[in-house]
Amino acid sequence: MASLTKSLLRIPVPLFGTAASALTLGMKKATAAPRYAMWALPGAAGAMWFIWPAVSDDFKISLGMLPDPETEAAAAADASAAKTAAVAPAVTVELSEEAQEKVDNAYKSDDQVVEEKMSDEEKAVLKAVEKGDFDVLDNDWDQFMEKSIKPGEDDDDDDEDDDDEDDDDDEDAEEDDE
Repeated sequence: MASLTKSLLRIPVPLFGTAASALTLGMKKATAAPRYAMWALPGAAGAMWFIWPAVSDDFKISLGMLPDPETEAAAAADASAAKTAAVAPAVTVELSEEAQEKVDNAYKSDDQVVEEKMSDEEKAVLKAVEKGDFDVLDNDWDQFMEKSIKPGEDDDDDDEDDDDEDDDDDEDAEEDDE
């Protein structure tokens, strides 16, 4: 038995060298433990301050520290079922045609509602575009191009005039400051 103890005391321990020196230091420090006993409760509270958030909710529920959400949900469902059973009969509400149409189309996406309101010509254009045929839009694009461009007008001149006006404003501001 003595040889086993000697062998165990020679086991290497990081930072201490051997188990014997670690045991010797531990015993010396243990004699000072009663002086620090008053710090046990604050130390445990401080440790829990950091550890408690990492503890899972399931574990907290099993300890009884948190209420069981499944039990609460079942109780709430039972309470709402009992409440609805005791409620007065439903009241019928008259809606305007516009409101009724909105209720009827509430589950539809905006694309479906817009597509229902499209003319036959617009639907034909949409089908052609979905197939990749944009020839039906060429006439519209040409008309747009003619409307948006005014022949003979040079936009660069307008930009230069704007810059000149800005420079004049800056010079006026400098003269006012003096």
